[in-house]
Amino acid sequence: PLYQLVVESDLWIFAMLALGHKYLNKPSCALTYLSQAAYPVYILHMVMLYLASLLIFPLSLSTPMQFILVLVSTFSGCFLVYEMVVRRVRFIRPLFGLKNNERSQTVSLESQP
Repeated sequence: PLYQLVVESDLWIFAMLALGHKYLNKPSCALTYLSQAAYPVYILHMVMLYLASLLIFPLSLSTPMQFILVLVSTFSGCFLVYEMVVRRVRFIRPLFGLKNNERSQTVSLESQP
């Protein structure tokens, strides 16, 4: 019956949340970096998605290939612009919700213990 599918789906969701809570609920350099990047990437993703779509959709490729290319280019474009521009240009940081202090500019995956 249909309710079994609903219960099973809910249990899978709860299992994933429990595993995430157990193994990912501790401080790490990746979590620090990604937490700081969340809002700027959220702001950038629509621009990157539009640019990727503008460039990729006119190509005569299959729909799954277009989807993969748009997805990869949006993801990589967001993090590239975040890493190369938003984190490094001091006057742009507040526009993306980042603090302008020296400590936050030096946080990276390599510098955290």
